[in-house]
Amino acid sequence: MRDTEERLVRMHQRAAEIKRQEDMSRLKVLGSLSGGLLVCLVIALQQVQNMHHEIMIDQSTGSSLLDDSVGGYVLAAIMAFFAGVIITVVICKYRRWSEKKDKTEEKA
Repeated sequence: MRDTEERLVRMHQRAAEIKRQEDMSRLKVLGSLSGGLLVCLVIALQQVQNMHHEIMIDQSTGSSLLDDSVGGYVLAAIMAFFAGVIITVVICKYRRWSEKKDKTEEKA
């Protein structure tokens, strides 16, 4: 029969594994939502580019981004932003997970 310390170590290991699985499922949901938002943005930018410019574009306002020549740059910036956010979240989660894993190994 196992003693109390072994049971506690196994319980903490199992709790850490469950927490890691929950974090991974949350990251999958976050990635899916970000991908869906990216697809919506791509479709919206295509619709804006296909418009016949019925709007008068004043170069001194933010609506100058609707010009045909800058659509690709805006799309590239949005994609880079989303990629940066997703990579940052994944790295932060991985670091926290690694630190917790190291602490549980030190206790054992």
